[in-house]
Amino acid sequence: MANFREIAAKTLSLSDLMAGREKMTTDDLIGQTVTCVEFDFATINDKGTEKTFPVLIFAEHPNHYYTGGTLLNKMCQAWAAEYDGDIAAASNALSDEGGVKIRFSAGKTKSGNNLTNIDVL
Repeated sequence: MANFREIAAKTLSLSDLMAGREKMTTDDLIGQTVTCVEFDFATINDKGTEKTFPVLIFAEHPNHYYTGGTLLNKMCQAWAAEYDGDIAAASNALSDEGGVKIRFSAGKTKSGNNLTNIDVL
């Protein structure tokens, strides 16, 4: 018999990694060290422009997902590029390796705008 709730959750998620998990905010992660163990990409249409961003899972928060910004997008794109763009293969290899520890901290740009710094540990 079909599990309609599960089907709905999976269908309405932009990434399989989001299904059944709660979203974390940057404020939730500031000051934390977490281990990125899975990643994927999601794409939305924002006022006629397609925007792609990473979806990350951290070992310390397995029931949550985080949608990254510019820096994390660059990191995840580089990981995927190492596997000829095969996101699933890169994510699986990341998981098999035990993940990568990163630390979130708050910062400011030269013009005074908020910025989230990501340090790879």
